[in-house]
Amino acid sequence: MSKEEETLKNKWLKKGMVILTIGCIAIPMTGCKAEKIFDKVLEKSDSKKEENKTVEKKEVEPEVPVEKPQWTTNLSGSVTYEKDAEAEALQIEATASDSGTISYQWYKSLTNTNGGGTAIEGETSNTFTPPTNEIGTVYYYVVAINTIGSSTNRVTSETMEVIVSEAASEETSSEEGETSEQGAEGEAAEGSETTEESTSSEEQPAE
Repeated sequence: MSKEEETLKNKWLKKGMVILTIGCIAIPMTGCKAEKIFDKVLEKSDSKKEENKTVEKKEVEPEVPVEKPQWTTNLSGSVTYEKDAEAEALQIEATASDSGTISYQWYKSLTNTNGGGTAIEGETSNTFTPPTNEIGTVYYYVVAINTIGSSTNRVTSETMEVIVSEAASEETSSEEGETSEQGAEGEAAEGSETTEESTSSEEQPAE
C-alpha cells in the first residue's frame, strides 16, 4: 500500500471514530465506548492487511528444482593476434536434461580467473568474437544459466587467454628491404671488379 493510500485510510478511520463517538454520546442507552469502536475499526483494518499479504504470497511463483547445466563445449588455452587483426569467434555450449532454458553471459578479466570479471554488455549468445583493437592480455569466461520460471541454476566455464600484440611496423620491413638491396649491390660490384682484372691481364702482350 502506498503512502497516499495509507494517509487517506487513516483520515477515514479518524472520521469514522468521530462520527461513532458522537453517536454514542447522543444515544447513551447503547452503552458503547469510543475505545471499543476504534479497536473494532483497527481490527478490520489489520485483517484487510493480512488478506493483502496472502494475495501477494500467492502471486509469487514457487521455487522449483533446476538442474545445473553441463558443458559440452568449454573454453581453454591461449591465442595470440596482432593488433587490429581479425579474430576467430570463441564458442561454448551447455545443456540440461530438464525443461529449463539455457542462457549465457560473457565476462572479461585481466587475471586468469573465472570469477570477479566484468560482464560484457549484450554478449549473451554461445559465441563471442574478442576485439583486437587494444594491445594486452584479456581472459574471457562464460556463465551458463538454466531457468525454469523464477528459479535458476548456473555454471561457470574455464577461461580463454587472448593476447593482442604489436603489429610488425612498416619501418622494420623497409629497413630489412634496404639491407637486402645493399647486399645485392655489393655482390654485383665485387663481380664487376673481378671481370675488369681478368680482362686487363688478357690484354697484356706476350713477351
